[in-house]
Amino acid sequence: MAAYERFVTELISQGIDKSIIERLIEEYRTIKRAHLLGDDEKVILHSAKFSDLILALIKNKETKTTIDINNIHFDDLLQEILKYPKTTPEQVLLTLAIPRVAVSVYTIRSKKNVAHVQTIDPCFIDSFYCISSCDWMLSELAMLFYTSDPEEAKELIESFVTKKVPLIEEFEDKSIVILKKDLSLAQETLLTLYHFYPQRLTNPFLFKLVKSTNMYQTLQKLEDERLVHRNSDGNILTKLGVKQVENTILPREA
Repeated sequence: MAAYERFVTELISQGIDKSIIERLIEEYRTIKRAHLLGDDEKVILHSAKFSDLILALIKNKETKTTIDINNIHFDDLLQEILKYPKTTPEQVLLTLAIPRVAVSVYTIRSKKNVAHVQTIDPCFIDSFYCISSCDWMLSELAMLFYTSDPEEAKELIESFVTKKVPLIEEFEDKSIVILKKDLSLAQETLLTLYHFYPQRLTNPFLFKLVKSTNMYQTLQKLEDERLVHRNSDGNILTKLGVKQVENTILPREA
């Protein structure tokens, strides 16, 4: 079972509304994909939606009441949660620390007017903060709700905060093995560049990873197809190349 699915199943088993946790994970996946594609505006916008939902999840967990996830009033919900009892370290994390981080993300979205794009574009550092904050909030939930199984919590957290390509195994010397057979040389090259994205790989390093005598021709073809950008520093996927890997090579439920 994929990490996200295990997480949803665990929270549902603890009485949390299925619709809330599924929408929360949906927003988180959208944030991660937008970050990979360099869409800062989308990262910030959906991080704010994620923050809405994480407050809804906290209220649902603490009060067992039904929440309309399509009609969340962030400020009212925040003030309510901050008044909840905080007699244990777990309650402090759930009803104080996580909401405070959610507020900071929500504030960035509101003050930057990302939801109503005008003259100021969101900058990279705001986007980086928002995705890091969402990683942290989701990881805290994993630690709080997997107290009986610390090892599973650790695995979940690693899966949340690390971009992993399930078709590649990486070793301590940065060498890799592509685990899927019958891929073309072009597909192996794209998958390798995706695994290290957004790092630009030098020709010597890429050629060492993808062992073939036809690499120059393959890279030229991929560049012609606008899937790879090449310069004197090396090779990197374009946004079109990222989409190509995700839509045609990676498993649907990676």
